[in-house]
This record gives sequence, C-alpha cells and structure tokens, in this order.
Amino acid sequence: MRALWTTSLASLAFFASFNAFAQEDVTTSSWEGLWIADGSNFTLNLRQQDNQLHVQAVESLGFVWKNSVGIINGDTATIMVQYQGVTASILVRKDNIGKAIARPVNCRPDYHILCAMVQNQQAVFTKVTQTARRN
Repeated sequence: MRALWTTSLASLAFFASFNAFAQEDVTTSSWEGLWIADGSNFTLNLRQQDNQLHVQAVESLGFVWKNSVGIINGDTATIMVQYQGVTASILVRKDNIGKAIARPVNCRPDYHILCAMVQNQQAVFTKVTQTARRN
C-alpha cells in the first residue's frame, strides 16, 4: 500500500534510487538538477529560468501527465498538474540540504479517488545531481 501511495503522490506531485546516478555534493541554492522521489524510481529533471520552474519526467513509472511551468518564490514553487481527470496544485518546498517536499494544496474534482488518496500526504524528493540533463 505504501508503494502505491508513494507512486500515486509522485504522479500527482508533478503531473510530477537509480543506482546509475551517483549522489554528489549538490549546490542547493538552485532548483536545477535531477530529483528522485524517496523510495521510488520516479525521477524528474528540473530546470530553472528566473522565477520559472520547468519540470520534465525522466522516469515517470509509466504515468502520463501534463504540468504547467512552475512559479518559484524563494525556496517554494507551485506547479499545476493534470493526471487522469484530476487537476492539482502542488506546493514544493526545498531545503538547503538537497531535499524537497511536494504536497497537493488543491485537488479537483475532490471526489476523484486520486484526490482522496493524496489528501494530507506528501512526497519527499532528493536532489541527485547538480547538472540537469538537456534534451
């Protein structure tokens, strides 16, 4: 159940540990880089441009979702995500040691099973590389 919960929240979070990525000392002043959901292979590439946060799935665990460009305000960012008929507003707060916590602050329609599952939940992401992959 916990794996399903983490997977569901991660998919909502960025609608949104690889052994191949060596964890390194990261500069945490930037959002840029690869971020992995703790306890999962769900991996995102974040790119920062001024106060905008661009999110790209690297490993989405098969989930197909769409997200808006996020808005950065210091150590927090807000991203709109759409997944399987759900639209969610996700708040992400990063700390200064390469961790970020994502949680839904709004999920519609509220009667949808995904909204019910992620209510009062959060996903923890760890920054695994300093340099973002560019496609």
